[in-house]
Amino acid sequence: MRQHWRAALLAFLAYSAIAVAYTWPLSIRLNGVPHDLGDPLLTTWFLWWSGHTLPLTSAWWNVPAFYPAPGIFGFSEHLLGLLPIAGPLNALTGQPLVGHNVAFIATFVLSALGAHYLAYTLTRRHDVSIVAAVAFAFAPYRLPQTPHIQVLASHWTPICLAALHRYDADPRWRWAVAAAAAWVLQALSCGYYLFFLAVLVAFWMLWFAVGRWPVRQLLRVVATFAGGALLLVPILRGYQRILQETYGFFRGIGEIRSFSADIASLLSASEDLLVWGWVRVFERPEANLFPGLTIVLLTALAVWGGDRRGSGPADSRIIRLTRRILAGLLALLLVASALPMLYGSWQLTVAGTRLVSIARADKPLTLALVAALGLLALLPGLRAAFNRRSAVAFYLLAAFATWMLTLGPDPTFMGLRAFYRAPYGPLMELPGFGGLRVPARFWMMTLACLSVAGALAVHRLSGPARRVVIALAVTGLLLDGWPRRFPVLAAPPLRPSPPGSFARLDLPATDFGDATALYQQMFDPIPLYNGFSGHRPPHYDAMRAMLDAGDSRVLLLLAERGPLGVVVDHAGDGDGAFRKMILATPGVATERVEPGWSSYRVPRSSNVPLVPEESGQPLRIKSVTASRGAAPPERAIDGRLETLWDGGPQRAPASFTIELDQPSRISQVVILLGPLAAAFPAQLELSVSSDGSQWETVYRGSAALQAYYGALRHPKRVPLVFPVERDGVRFVRLEQTGISKHDWWIAELEVRR
Repeated sequence: MRQHWRAALLAFLAYSAIAVAYTWPLSIRLNGVPHDLGDPLLTTWFLWWSGHTLPLTSAWWNVPAFYPAPGIFGFSEHLLGLLPIAGPLNALTGQPLVGHNVAFIATFVLSALGAHYLAYTLTRRHDVSIVAAVAFAFAPYRLPQTPHIQVLASHWTPICLAALHRYDADPRWRWAVAAAAAWVLQALSCGYYLFFLAVLVAFWMLWFAVGRWPVRQLLRVVATFAGGALLLVPILRGYQRILQETYGFFRGIGEIRSFSADIASLLSASEDLLVWGWVRVFERPEANLFPGLTIVLLTALAVWGGDRRGSGPADSRIIRLTRRILAGLLALLLVASALPMLYGSWQLTVAGTRLVSIARADKPLTLALVAALGLLALLPGLRAAFNRRSAVAFYLLAAFATWMLTLGPDPTFMGLRAFYRAPYGPLMELPGFGGLRVPARFWMMTLACLSVAGALAVHRLSGPARRVVIALAVTGLLLDGWPRRFPVLAAPPLRPSPPGSFARLDLPATDFGDATALYQQMFDPIPLYNGFSGHRPPHYDAMRAMLDAGDSRVLLLLAERGPLGVVVDHAGDGDGAFRKMILATPGVATERVEPGWSSYRVPRSSNVPLVPEESGQPLRIKSVTASRGAAPPERAIDGRLETLWDGGPQRAPASFTIELDQPSRISQVVILLGPLAAAFPAQLELSVSSDGSQWETVYRGSAALQAYYGALRHPKRVPLVFPVERDGVRFVRLEQTGISKHDWWIAELEVRR
């Protein structure tokens, strides 16, 4: 036992030294910010808030950012799994970046220890386990993920797999509980891995447990994981209540596609890598999947070593015949896939009859993949590996399967669709998967599999050859993943809000400025109108639009609950427009004027611009017409928020006209934006008519104020309410004449009596 603890201590010290060197100079600048002033400040803020507020309480979920919108903590990762590291350090030092950065460095150390433990469980050799540790903890993929501490916090994944292997060999409750506990802790460290690790565990069970374990042994694992899932229910329910029930947020298929990997992403590396920064064949967000040369060579060694093992009894004649058929079919399908790539749409016609038509490569390529997998399953070596439940075969196959899942719902090659159906598609039908924006992060599961497969390949060697290969492998793995530089930025300087402020606004309200505002809030803990997270509440774009337009009414709105402290960054206000708007507000007082910033106190407002609530009953609409739009205008009156009329970019005028069944008194026109709260008209002219020829304008101006009120009152529907109060109206016309970076959309439109 003492020998094991000594080995663990040496491993901890060695991996800590590598992690410190890898992230240098972060360890001597713990009050700095790794990589950039965006997501690292956000995750620091999350850890700070959880250390100051009891998790899972109403106060915890309703963190006062994006004020006064509720449930803001549910907009992104909670990072509770890292709180035991960061929380005590934050409390001791009073410096949130110190706790965050120690936890950040610890993700590398703990990931190395976790992979070491998994490899040691399978090989019982510490020297071999070093290969897995370095391959997993310092892979090239980790460097571009340094802004996302939650993605780096993958250390419980190999521990969960190791516990399952130990339970396989020693089916006692403690190992089943350990596996489930590791899954829960991994889920608490990174929400993505709650789902991705569950898939990998399912693969593990299909390979090692099904058909081998007695029912009692199987049920024990099921029971422990079910118990772990119950522990996660309060968190999952909180996210469901906030994201779906309150806001109706969802991830569109287009967004998920854009954060999926491409097959060519295997040749995309971070430009910050020392050796491989030049490998950039195809770029896509979060899809730098280049694995490095060394792990590829170790994987080849694992495949070669597997082929050397016995293949089991001879195949039957039927199996041999099936293999030949599949091989021939695979060759034909590959040719069929190549034809449209080379010649475009292609067809085979005999005597005027079209026998085969191939317009795209994705369908035959999908069938080719199915044929290849079938052929692979019938290979004697693989069947023999399955019969003996080979660990190296499992981790090679699991690496391939999880890599396929990184490709998302519509796999592509160089941006072109590669497969007609994707393995990730069925996963999106399961609860939770449809809300995951970045399928490419499945690559961390791939890395866990590749790292242990590489260690198992080295383990098959013996004597001096093994020692030489271990030394070369560790050196190569470190070079593959080593950074050319590791940027550590200075923390934003503190800029306190004016004394007596009830809430705070930082200007300009940009993504960079909003992340910095969160940092300020950790030292100036009052409600903050800014915010930065994985989602934005629907009122925020309207607020920013009013600020950017110099609409001083927004300051009166924000000062409604109490005195408003405004802090202006001069670099972002080069023309002084924000400062002029603030100083033009009645009663404002200048608090401080520094070379780079200034602060102001806006008194509590009693003259707040108001927008009425919805009232009255909707009138029957006979027909609708639109001057332009990619979608039919009838979508705006079909009773469904999910279907939208698209008025196109707000760079040219567009109009939308409604005809009622009969002339009526109307009190309001209500535009529902639904899931696209930023798509309000920049400048709207609302006119009514009794005959369609003579028009009276009843409203002219920006719709941002209506969008702001509608989003705060009803964040799922976002109703824009325009009072009309006219009799004898038969026609209503909406004309958008402004300029905005957002399109003009209408989810639903109502005319109320």
